[in-house]
Amino acid sequence: MGGAGEPRDGAGPAPHPGRQPGPRLTAPSLVHHSSFLSALAEYHAEGRHPELDLVRLADPAEFSGYVSALLDDVAHPGAPDRYVRRAFGVRLETPLDGYVPQTVLWWADGDEYLGRVNIRHTLNRGLLWRGGNIGYEIRPRARGRGHATAMLAAALPLAAALGIREARIDCDVTNVASRRVIEKNGGVFEREERGSYFFLVPTA
Repeated sequence: MGGAGEPRDGAGPAPHPGRQPGPRLTAPSLVHHSSFLSALAEYHAEGRHPELDLVRLADPAEFSGYVSALLDDVAHPGAPDRYVRRAFGVRLETPLDGYVPQTVLWWADGDEYLGRVNIRHTLNRGLLWRGGNIGYEIRPRARGRGHATAMLAAALPLAAALGIREARIDCDVTNVASRRVIEKNGGVFEREERGSYFFLVPTA
């Protein structure tokens, strides 16, 4: 929980000096609270992210705790899952072979939350089978506008800075849109296995 953002009309405020207009990757932040909640409601309508309690996260203090856990996912892998277990009493299954350090970034246009990307610094056996180096999602109402493609493109140099020369990314064989996103970013098909397509994506 593809391409550049929608063009702005002349009636909007001037962009902040030094900041490019339109969506960009940013660290999870409290400024996205309201927008994140509306996105989470959209995900819940699809049956996704049921582990995140929408009512509880409406509390600014609870949301602050969740954001802090996301930011802690590099120093203490698995921090977001542990937060969900502790705060909401939800039993989450530990991934095969455990957690790895992970950078979580949000794709946002100002204070509007549009999606997220997870960059996993290393891979274990479980992630080689499912998950890969990079996972991403776009909130339902923002899909089909090129955000996923642009978000992945913005994430690849960050993966390169972590020493990942080729990012392993997988998607379900039925997810045509995700496959296109990967291929538009230079993904080279590696194999099909257990209902998933596996790609290697150059990061630089």
